[in-house]
Amino acid sequence: MGFNIIGAVVNFVIPAAEKIISAFIDNKFSKEDKRNLPVKVQEIRQDQRIRQAEIDYYNRREVREKELLQIQELRLKADMQIAAAKAEREERALQLKQEELEDKRKLSALYLDLIREKTAKEIELQQKEIQAIFDQQRWPGVLSRDEAQRIFIDEQKKPRLLMLVPPPDISEDFPISFRDSLNKEIRNQLKIFSEKYYSLQGDLCPVEFYGKYFERSVFDAEVKQLETILSAVPTAIIYTDVTDHEVYFNVRFWGLQEPVSLSFEPWNWEEVKKELEEAGNDEKQSLRVIRQTIVTLHKLLAAFLADWYYLNINPNYEPQLFNIESDIPDEWKSTLLEKLAAIQQEYRNFYQKELQQIADSQNKKTQFWKCVDTLYEHNSPIYSIGISPDGKTFASGAGDNTIKVWNLHTGENIATFNGHSDSVRSVTFSSDGLILASGSSDNTVKLWYSLTGKTFTEKSNVTSVAISPDCKTLVSGNGDNTIKVWNLITNQLIYTLSGHENPVMSVVFTVNGETLISGSIDSTIKIWDLNTGLAIHTLREHSKSVWSVAVSPDRQTFASGSYDETIKIWHIPTGKLIHTFYGHENAIRSVAFSPDGNTLASASADSTIKLWHLGTKELLTTLSEHLFNIYSVAFSPDGKTIVSGSEDYTIKIWRCE
Repeated sequence: MGFNIIGAVVNFVIPAAEKIISAFIDNKFSKEDKRNLPVKVQEIRQDQRIRQAEIDYYNRREVREKELLQIQELRLKADMQIAAAKAEREERALQLKQEELEDKRKLSALYLDLIREKTAKEIELQQKEIQAIFDQQRWPGVLSRDEAQRIFIDEQKKPRLLMLVPPPDISEDFPISFRDSLNKEIRNQLKIFSEKYYSLQGDLCPVEFYGKYFERSVFDAEVKQLETILSAVPTAIIYTDVTDHEVYFNVRFWGLQEPVSLSFEPWNWEEVKKELEEAGNDEKQSLRVIRQTIVTLHKLLAAFLADWYYLNINPNYEPQLFNIESDIPDEWKSTLLEKLAAIQQEYRNFYQKELQQIADSQNKKTQFWKCVDTLYEHNSPIYSIGISPDGKTFASGAGDNTIKVWNLHTGENIATFNGHSDSVRSVTFSSDGLILASGSSDNTVKLWYSLTGKTFTEKSNVTSVAISPDCKTLVSGNGDNTIKVWNLITNQLIYTLSGHENPVMSVVFTVNGETLISGSIDSTIKIWDLNTGLAIHTLREHSKSVWSVAVSPDRQTFASGSYDETIKIWHIPTGKLIHTFYGHENAIRSVAFSPDGNTLASASADSTIKLWHLGTKELLTTLSEHLFNIYSVAFSPDGKTIVSGSEDYTIKIWRCE
């Protein structure tokens, strides 16, 4: 019967090939946390040129998508369209798509240009070390000094991925003709493949293929030598060993992150050869299939490495592997394409979210926060501000032992509560707005229903109070280092949480109401399980007292403000530190999230309020009209108003214009 190489490969080789490729992807690349992009890429994404280009692209894309949606709606509504109008709409839709492609092309070119800039700086530093590397190391070497310099010069001119594919190390048990043919096929077919799909002259995914340069195979130690010399140049090396019965594939990659080194489970070519011969193929034909399989696996690995590299740099990049047809049979690519598409989608989902955050940050930067009212009715420092859930009123607790309730829109003082005999340190509304709780240095917690109060007596200064989302539980942070948990239905003390070594300055419930977060003068934060009364996590990253904690609307994170002049963002389930904000020049006394969770306000003893964008981690603006220490800051439910209370005896109302 006639010899069918594709049929033979599908029947006998594909399972082994898919196993190698799957191991390759699963071992490293599909497990990358797309939120943690390689350091070089992160630095490039912070470049102001990229930021502005991405913002412009995002805004133009939003306009295009709305117009395309309108065109689509018109198509659905009008079955009997005037031919001219229909043609005009179709032409406009095509024009919008072309504009999108052109925007992506320009953005892609900018990504590559900035990669070139960064790599050029790294190469400039490395060239100073090259002389010493070649003079001091007596390597037999696979790369000469002149060749290294040429690579550096070419990389500085145009960014590209360097693809090094030396000849396989083939057992001498093979006929010389097999060894020579395999070496030539790998070199020549990969060269043609690279020039066709990853042309060095192209702008989207240039790859410089090195095959003929290597006259012999290379080994692990020599790969390390190459990495030492070329560490500044993005490089992938595919090198293989062929024994008398197995093929070993090895990959080394560097240039974006920590170097990746992978060795895969060997492919038993001898078993495949036996199956091919049992199917009616002679030894020569069977060895030809083996050679072609090894070559095609090289193509797959090279294509995946190149596509993965350019996906990291450019989220809009379209992997070439999706378009490769005759060079790699579809049966071979099915597993790889599925996983590459999943990786691409993960990158794009993250990129879309990041674009939205950048655009949101830019929009918020253009917003102007203005102090629209200053309230003077308290005659001592204002320690706490609490805004009602309906956004109509807010309460203030002060050193004059009073609580005042205000109209948020007009600044009018509605009521004054005179029940405490010492400074009111904390006020908060229940989620239904029916209860106002206050904690005081007079060792009491009071609950205010309209103008009447219910009192819980403490044994020490009450520094902070919080009500659970279901309005059934109240907690107080106290000067005796404890947290008291009260049942609001029975007005009974449930239990006392002990563990802090100094006064507890701030307490807040998580959204589910089953977890409590506390900050203390002992510099720690504790996350408590209220079902067990035990601390789940104790967080010690602050170096000084923690004065304020606040939970984000995203339910996953919280913020803390400290005397160490930093604000930290934490992951609630794990207690891990996510980010630290620096910028205040004195202690942070209060932190608050905007209702959409995108902005964090921090109030400081440096007399300023700072607004931070949580997506881009940028400082949006600084509000600076208070004279002294700002003890408390709060957002209105619509996010358009901020209220702050200060040591200067004033309350200020800020609005976004």
